Amino acid sequence: MMNALTELLTTRTVPVFNASMAGAAGPDLASAVSGGGGVGMLGVPSAPDLDGLTSAAERLQRERAVWGAGFLSFALDADITPLQRVLDHEPSVVALGFGHSDAAVTAVRKSPAVLLAQVGNIAELESAIDAGVDGIIVRGAEAGGHGRNEISTLTFLQIAVERTSIPLLAAGGITTARGLAAVIAGGAIAAWVGTRFTVASESQFPDAAKQRVLDARDGDTVYTRVFDIAQRAAWPPHYGGRALSNSFSDTWHGREHELETTVRSSPSMADDMLSARREGRFDVGPIYSGEGSALVTRVESAEAILADLGRYRDYLHAAR
Repeated sequence: MMNALTELLTTRTVPVFNASMAGAAGPDLASAVSGGGGVGMLGVPSAPDLDGLTSAAERLQRERAVWGAGFLSFALDADITPLQRVLDHEPSVVALGFGHSDAAVTAVRKSPAVLLAQVGNIAELESAIDAGVDGIIVRGAEAGGHGRNEISTLTFLQIAVERTSIPLLAAGGITTARGLAAVIAGGAIAAWVGTRFTVASESQFPDAAKQRVLDARDGDTVYTRVFDIAQRAAWPPHYGGRALSNSFSDTWHGREHELETTVRSSPSMADDMLSARREGRFDVGPIYSGEGSALVTRVESAEAILADLGRYRDYLHAAR
């Protein structure tokens, strides 16, 4: 059955969205993904530069890109202005996740944008179903960045397929054409791909961070809250983040309560973590990346990544 999301995807050549990763998914990446046949997404942090966000949205609107933006619902409950700025520029898609905001859902529903909800466990899945969104991003624990760590992508996708007829996007560990074929065969209509696009030539990741992703091997990520604690970030505690392991996480992961005490007594630790991110000191600062980083081997353009992922059809045909 067609709905707003499936109709949008009929205009695309590859059923792939770049994940809305703040710090990686800026207008260059969103534009390139759209131009390559996918859906380009902007990542919007909890407290974005509104002028920069407006400029990015204006550019994508001017280019007539197929684009959208992803928001943190818990942040929109405090200030809905960033969403309103984006909606003023006619995005194709808005993705909401990390909590539920009635105000944000209402605002998107008043626009022509496709409404997606990102979910990380069964309770969030049921909430998205009840909200009647256009599509649900089923995010597994393999995924990089913030989210829950409760269920793997393929298991979660199978559960979701049984529970709803709302179109599903799979997220977490989808890095290759074979991975895309697997989730399409499993019932998803598209994939939400993050880690592979962090090393796209158009990604906002600094070169040093891209190289660390390229150098990663299996087992080199950790799901942890230590980077958020050290930065005094406003993330709810049930949304940790999957990142590449480094000296800081090796030291503090599993010692979160002790770290919280240390940060309270030593504010300079938070300053150092923030400056480490700015300065590219990635033995301290985090690089959010999923388990799929073990499969990423080179920097490529978004267009080349999409062309490679588009080979998923060959694997689907072979399986038949």
